[in-house]
Amino acid sequence: MGRIIVKEPPAKTLITGIRAIGYSFSTAVADIIDNGISAKAHRIDIISEVGNGAAYVQFLDDGIGMNYDELENAMLLGSNREGREDSELELGRFGLGLKSASLSQCRIFTVASKLGQELNAITFDLNLIEAKNKWNLRVLDDDEICVLPNIDKLSNFVSGTLVIWQDFDKIEGGSKKFEDTFREMIAEAKKHVELVFHRFYSSHEIYFNYRRIEKRDPFLIGSAPKQQTGHTERLKVNGYYIDVTPYTLPFWNTITDEEKALLGYPKSIHDDQGFYLYRNKRLISWGSWFRMGLKSEQNKLARVQVDIPSALDSIWMLDVKKSSARIPDVIREELRASVKDSFVRSKKTVRFPGLKEQRAENPVWIRTINMHEKTAFYSINRDNPLMMELFENLGHGEARLLEILLSQIETSLPKHSIWNDHTDDTLQIPDRADVLDSEQQINELMDILAMAKPDDKTGLLDRLFSTETYSNLKENADYIVRRLLGNE
Repeated sequence: MGRIIVKEPPAKTLITGIRAIGYSFSTAVADIIDNGISAKAHRIDIISEVGNGAAYVQFLDDGIGMNYDELENAMLLGSNREGREDSELELGRFGLGLKSASLSQCRIFTVASKLGQELNAITFDLNLIEAKNKWNLRVLDDDEICVLPNIDKLSNFVSGTLVIWQDFDKIEGGSKKFEDTFREMIAEAKKHVELVFHRFYSSHEIYFNYRRIEKRDPFLIGSAPKQQTGHTERLKVNGYYIDVTPYTLPFWNTITDEEKALLGYPKSIHDDQGFYLYRNKRLISWGSWFRMGLKSEQNKLARVQVDIPSALDSIWMLDVKKSSARIPDVIREELRASVKDSFVRSKKTVRFPGLKEQRAENPVWIRTINMHEKTAFYSINRDNPLMMELFENLGHGEARLLEILLSQIETSLPKHSIWNDHTDDTLQIPDRADVLDSEQQINELMDILAMAKPDDKTGLLDRLFSTETYSNLKENADYIVRRLLGNE
């Protein structure tokens, strides 16, 4: 067996490679916001300043913060991620995002973090690193920390982190007038962030220079019945699930100004058709059919939401920037079949803009396809707002009994009887709307709200209107809200 040697890569050479990974200013900004969301921040501020040839961009969050050892690890290229639990809030992947995103845009970046009474800051300065060709980072002393812009805001937090970008050599080198280009990039980044994090709008507050980002919805989910939502398919891959939900936008001439604002005033609705790929609810890639040969004028209203868990990063070939991916061959054909209905409805809407169809955002049942075993399984949607409210109000033992009952219902579905009844011309299987009138449904909502938390009744009612069960009441939502909550 030969010798084992340890080689430390030359700092200058590796830095040059890292800076050329391919971030745009907007994707770099989004990568830093990822860190704030992963740190369980409720509010993230992007603060920019430019003038007299100098500029900075800051990212301030009220997340869990870091102690000194954690901060030092975070500043390490390929920081140690052992022990990090996978969750819907974990948007990082390689432990490179903070460094690669920051260095792609500037020569100096500083990270200050507060945890309890401890406040530390470390600076990554390419001038210092290149001078010695060593990975030398500067730990700031108390006097240096005190003069950091907006450090007082971080000091007032119980915990949080402040990232500061400075010395934008690439922007300066490629612009005629640095200040104008800098402001344009900030504006473009804001639009990018609004779309990329649009599913976090209700749970996280993101501000650009103290103005909250605008709400975006690339599927116009709230515009039914003009907008059409297809059935969610669940594909099983390597033991994990990929959810595929097709949407069809309304015909362009019927879209209101408010709906165009939700779409972000697209230059071309034709160009925005395609898969919208999400990783842990964070939008990764959109406006492409991933070389499946599906882009056409007929499909221009089709949008397909694809939700993948971070556990399947490798088969999607997700890159460091989390801005591009490739559909794995193992599900390509299944994915094509799952979105076929969306194409049919897009073509009908393009040809016959008066033809409309309404589907609920939150169905009662979810259909899951196992592509390897060629089976279909129907499960009760645990994310249905009423189901979530029920579980939240039950104790651990009762919740376990309910889960067992739901599992028995799912595995005991009388599929053969349902099929026979469905094909029997002498029988009808009534819909819920045929069994209950709207007054009975309103009484149900009243009983549900009576058991809800006082500060969540309005939000719960909005979520219930989005479900398959109560979507028919949505057009009278204002009246129902006044009737049920008017005295509170």
